[in-house]
Amino acid sequence: MGSGVDEEDEETEISNFSEQEKQISVIKFFKSSTSRLKSSTSRLKGATSRLKGATPKLKGATSKLKGATPKLKGSTPKLKGSTPKLKGATSKLKGSTPKLKGATPKLINLRLTQ
Repeated sequence: MGSGVDEEDEETEISNFSEQEKQISVIKFFKSSTSRLKSSTSRLKGATSRLKGATPKLKGATSKLKGATPKLKGSTPKLKGSTPKLKGATSKLKGSTPKLKGATPKLINLRLTQ
């Protein structure tokens, strides 16, 4: 009969040990999860800080863009108005090229005679 009690104590001890191992495993998992959560929180705080810093820059850029839009609209008609002038100047330049070619031999002759 005495050996029966020892076996029960041993089984109880094994059962308790097994339960403790499970608890230790859960605690380790909880600690590692907590550590990962802290790391993620830290990264999130850093990203939030960078985002807060970028927001005024974005607002400033938007404001500049809004300011540039009327200027761009104003310069478009000027550009359209200058296109015919440019075409006219190009035409004059094309017309003067043959005159320039014709004047070159005269200029050479003039230098040779001097």
